Amino acid sequence: MLVSYPALFYYDDSDDVDAKFFVSFPDFSGQAGTQGIDIPDAMCMASDWLGMVLADTIENGREIPTPSSINRLSLIANHPLKNDQEVETVFDTEKSFKSMVTVDVSQYLGSQEPVKKTLTIPKWADKLGREMQLNFSKTLTDAIADRKLNI
Repeated sequence: MLVSYPALFYYDDSDDVDAKFFVSFPDFSGQAGTQGIDIPDAMCMASDWLGMVLADTIENGREIPTPSSINRLSLIANHPLKNDQEVETVFDTEKSFKSMVTVDVSQYLGSQEPVKKTLTIPKWADKLGREMQLNFSKTLTDAIADRKLNI
């Protein structure tokens, strides 16, 4: 189950930082983001961070935020530390950017141990599913996750 959220990538070229990109997810306010040494690393770390946070949210029954429109986000207005008096926020606006980050949440969910369930579906749905060679267990699992994720 693929999920996408907007992320803000802040570039900091200061000599005292090894990871040049700090990544923030505005829809997950109050949670730290991640970082990367360059764009590919930052994108990979962002996807990994998103997968872990969403899996933890699902597994603990918390509400999953609806992804914001990336076009409504601003690197300046949505900077996670903009109101923190103790932290000086330095980033290069020319090299910083917004991007959607995608992750397959199913790869991050914990217990994949199967649980046997018996279900009843209409005869037409059974026939159609068999014709389509559906894996009924996978289809139901995906539908449950999609409903939780509001997809």
